[in-house]
Amino acid sequence: MPEFRSDSYCGLYCGACDILVAYKKGIETGTSPEWSGMPSEFSKLPLAFTNAEIKCHGCKSDIVFVGCSKCIIRRCAIKKTGIETCLDCRRYPCWRHKMTAVFKRLFKVEEKLPHQKAIRPNLEAIRNKGLSVWLEEQGQKWQCRHCGKRLSWYNASCNDCSAQTKE
Repeated sequence: MPEFRSDSYCGLYCGACDILVAYKKGIETGTSPEWSGMPSEFSKLPLAFTNAEIKCHGCKSDIVFVGCSKCIIRRCAIKKTGIETCLDCRRYPCWRHKMTAVFKRLFKVEEKLPHQKAIRPNLEAIRNKGLSVWLEEQGQKWQCRHCGKRLSWYNASCNDCSAQTKE
């Protein structure tokens, strides 16, 4: 199986991304993920995204979903050496973070895609615990306690065993 990256530069946990999870499951089952099988939150995305192929290996890989490929934070971090997260940059928080926050408010991105609200708290957790501990905790958080399969941001139950995952 190809390599997938669960961490991102901005603090999102890509391991719980519905696109990455669906693509990974498609590889495992030999099927292609369809937009009709994605959570309802994705119906609020622009057509440019929902017409794109559901394919991603994570923010820090070369195979990134079209929506994330345009991220100014990701592009900035890739250009710099030694940057695992934005916390490693001496300019953090920079104008890119501030501009992204304005954009999110203006276009109500966090209402459409609530997982975006996790960025700031995740970066604080990474700062306090370290990236490897945070990744371990996120891996446990986004794994079904009943069957061990990967969970995603917008599913209220496990797709494999139907166990309720959110309270």
